[in-house]
Amino acid sequence: MTDHAKQIGKSKAGRRFIAQMNFYNAGDFDRLGLFMHSGYYDLILMENPIERRLLDLKTARKLHGRLKVAEVESAEEYAIKLIMQPEKGNKKLRLEMIVHEDYPHQIMHYSLSPIDNK
Repeated sequence: MTDHAKQIGKSKAGRRFIAQMNFYNAGDFDRLGLFMHSGYYDLILMENPIERRLLDLKTARKLHGRLKVAEVESAEEYAIKLIMQPEKGNKKLRLEMIVHEDYPHQIMHYSLSPIDNK
């Protein structure tokens, strides 16, 4: 297990991230959709439904390929901020995830965006 995986896996947000990234990197969007159905906070899904989230992630997968952690910016119990290295291209991405403090620690915020290298 890498140092990044150990650091991320200690937190509730990190464990949610690992589960979601496994489906994303495998290209298993059916299981990712099921994960989102149970793993995302209902109000968040009302703002941005699963179908749209999956479309965004499929587009990201097509553009960037699989993603791996390049750097851990912060890994707190209920929030993580990571720099991701894409399989395709050299433009790194910032991933942010916040989970609810109460069990089952549903995802309340998720973003994946390019880092501007100005």
